[in-house]
Amino acid sequence: VKKPIHLSFDIDAIDPSLTPATGTPVAGGLTYREGIYITEHICETGLLSAVDLVEVNPRQGATEAQVLSTVETAVDVLLGCFGRLRGGNHPADYRMPEP
Repeated sequence: VKKPIHLSFDIDAIDPSLTPATGTPVAGGLTYREGIYITEHICETGLLSAVDLVEVNPRQGATEAQVLSTVETAVDVLLGCFGRLRGGNHPADYRMPEP
């Protein structure tokens, strides 16, 4: 049964080396690639009906670079939800060439 998906993505799920401007940074989180991969595949289902992205807190960044890294990663997560693919991805109908 296909049901609508509501994605609630906490930015602090991604490792704080990329997203330090959050209230609850936890070392060992998802890599950038893993976080975007999740959103790309949810988008491919065609079932995403709602998304919220939480825990971005610019006041927690010690530098402007930390704030920008967190915000840019959050924007990339959202763009993955709406169909943007990372560079290097194959189209959905891609098949490996036969030897």
